[in-house]
Amino acid sequence: MAKGTIIESVKDALAVGSNIIESAKSEIVWLLPLSIVIFAAQYGIPNKSKTLIEHGGHIKSIFHISSQYVELAQSLLDIGENLRHLDQYEGVFFLVGDKKQSISSIHVNVEDLSLDDRIVAFWSEAPTYAEYLLTHFDQAWAQGVGAQDRLNELLEQRP
Repeated sequence: MAKGTIIESVKDALAVGSNIIESAKSEIVWLLPLSIVIFAAQYGIPNKSKTLIEHGGHIKSIFHISSQYVELAQSLLDIGENLRHLDQYEGVFFLVGDKKQSISSIHVNVEDLSLDDRIVAFWSEAPTYAEYLLTHFDQAWAQGVGAQDRLNELLEQRP
């Protein structure tokens, strides 16, 4: 097993994820539940993503884009994230920076998640563990739909 640290709160997981994004030099990939994406946006984490992109970095991201969060998805596209929608996903959630640093969920109750909830996540700087997570990302990416296609579909459904 890769060496790492167990993270036990949503707030700490957001802080670790923010630090990974801030320290990344070239690439971030993430597959996260909508609730974490919402919290990240509330804490201004997309601004750190934008800075990475402005300095030549790349971000590939996946989450379930619902009609309530069209604007959130559009804001991520607007800063330059390469975003995909995934309808159903029942695996580990994670964020990987520069193919070496990562945080991944071991247990997350995505339905009723609040900032004060206890979670179990694993923070690691082991490239082999990051590569393991990236294989899951690649599979989910292949199953996903381009965010702009999903947004167009949702906008067509609006009254």
